[in-house]
Amino acid sequence: MKDVWQRLHNSEEINMKEDKEFRKVTIPEMNRSLGLCSKINNLSPYDEETRKLVEELLESKIPKSSNILAPMEIDYGHQLKIGENVFINHSLCVSAAAGIEIEDGVQIAPQVTILTVNHDLKEKTIVKCLPVYIKKNAWVGARTIILPGITIGENSVVGAGSVVTKDVPANTVVVGNPAKVIRKIEMEN
Repeated sequence: MKDVWQRLHNSEEINMKEDKEFRKVTIPEMNRSLGLCSKINNLSPYDEETRKLVEELLESKIPKSSNILAPMEIDYGHQLKIGENVFINHSLCVSAAAGIEIEDGVQIAPQVTILTVNHDLKEKTIVKCLPVYIKKNAWVGARTIILPGITIGENSVVGAGSVVTKDVPANTVVVGNPAKVIRKIEMEN
């Protein structure tokens, strides 16, 4: 039998009110994660204690070469995976139920929102989640919103204020609401 996190990752519809396993598993993790975010957000960004709390929040799934600046709001810390040499600026807002993977070398500007959760249009208590992937060396501009199920391609740039509703191809620049490709990035060999 698949656990709740696998069901969320696999986009299975779950009724938040009626599924007892969903409530039993997700509520304690949300309380743990948001409680740790609250502690982190009340410390200096480069305080030694801040780093320890971030590692606890992400269950040590953040390499020493990577950093997230406070404040932050992450609802399911154990669902966020971060690669090497990642920098995430302040005010990250994450709904990570289905999982978010941020690969090596990614740069994320201030006030970015990443969502993996959506609700049924008719029955709002039913959630259907999709994971988000941000591939190597991508750069996500300030105040970008990334919707569930999106993959940001390797070496791509998402312009500030964009709303990403479709996958972003590798080596491209996208901007706007909804985000659209405006140019290719020529990569040196």
